[in-house]
Amino acid sequence: MRDLHNEFVYRKITEPNKILAGVLRLGLRILCKQRNVQFIYDEDYLQMEQQQMVILCQHRSRCDYIYLYAGLKRSNYHILCGYQNVFQPVLFHLLKRLGVIAKMLYQPDAHATMQLLRAVKMGNSIVVFPEGIQSTSGSTHPINPATMKLLAKLKLPVALVTLKGAYFTRTRYSTDIKKGKITAHFSKLFDPADFTQYTTEQLYQRLMERFQYNEFSEHRGEKIAFRGKKPNIYGLDNIVYKCPQCLSEYQFAVENDTMRCAHCGFAVSMDDYYDIAAVEGTLPFENTDVWYKWQRSVLSEEVKDDNFVMSTKVKIGRINTQKLSKNSSVLYYGEGTLTLTNKGLTYTGTRDGEQVEIFFRALQVFSLSISLDYNLDLYYDGEYFNFKLLENEKQVTKWMLAAEEIHNLYDRTWCSASNEVYYAK
Repeated sequence: MRDLHNEFVYRKITEPNKILAGVLRLGLRILCKQRNVQFIYDEDYLQMEQQQMVILCQHRSRCDYIYLYAGLKRSNYHILCGYQNVFQPVLFHLLKRLGVIAKMLYQPDAHATMQLLRAVKMGNSIVVFPEGIQSTSGSTHPINPATMKLLAKLKLPVALVTLKGAYFTRTRYSTDIKKGKITAHFSKLFDPADFTQYTTEQLYQRLMERFQYNEFSEHRGEKIAFRGKKPNIYGLDNIVYKCPQCLSEYQFAVENDTMRCAHCGFAVSMDDYYDIAAVEGTLPFENTDVWYKWQRSVLSEEVKDDNFVMSTKVKIGRINTQKLSKNSSVLYYGEGTLTLTNKGLTYTGTRDGEQVEIFFRALQVFSLSISLDYNLDLYYDGEYFNFKLLENEKQVTKWMLAAEEIHNLYDRTWCSASNEVYYAK
């Protein structure tokens, strides 16, 4: 019986296929030209381009790999990629030949680390998306301070790729691709000598100063339009679930360019520049990123109450490691109830035909990240779990935010990293 997990994760990392990489870059360059992607290379980056290095890339959208890869000029890069994204029929074989390394998000992954170190020992460069997941609301996700320990251990030059406009062309809440403008900017971030001259804390702050982004503030006043087949507000009710006027939840629905609360009638519209305005009622937020973060701030207080609880019916799934399927890489093998408290997460139901109760400690649940089809993803003790909500799919964002804020009650280091990007003024 075929084991796709072992075939990818335990394989011996070899040189990326140069011919395949070259053809792919050419094709992606053509695609980027069609999508109005501009590539900018600083002089200090060009001087280090032929060196072995580490590239840190922002993760603003699900298309960031396209812009990044199209902008590279060499083939010997090994990209760290989320484990759950590998098991697609075409991607699986393509990524193997390109030397991609699968990484389990938010969890120690010994195999990924070993493959990364082997790639570096071979003299190749690596690409890391230090946020781990793509931006939900158009601004930075936390970066684990341990990232600096890895960079200090490798002692390689470090470059930074920023992708202005990427979120607005492919938001987290809609699959509609917008035509606009993207700027992929390649610059130098660290010299090897920096890792001996500065403390880890100093280097981390320098990283955050250069890395942090916010699409809304970056485009303020520029009047760059982003247009697609559907209005820019379409799907916003997938991540904005709380009404600021009546405080009801999951009552929003989108029609044309307007999102309206069914409970109180509060409504907002959005134009081609992602600017929002009140149609009915008073809008207390300057943009949807501020609105999204307000939801988080409300939850951060709610989860401190020992009576806090969320519960819903779900299907539980795992990656199908026996067969590549074009329909879905997730194989569902049970059904039950998912419950979240400030102590952790509990699944009670069936698993492969048996009745089980699985408890996930809050300290180890960094997030319940939202998958591309609005299910919940979780890595725990080296295993991948997928939870498909069977009741009101609009709950997914609240589940993700609540799980993250509960984790921060127990993990002060991660809490500090989160606060720096979510609550910093």
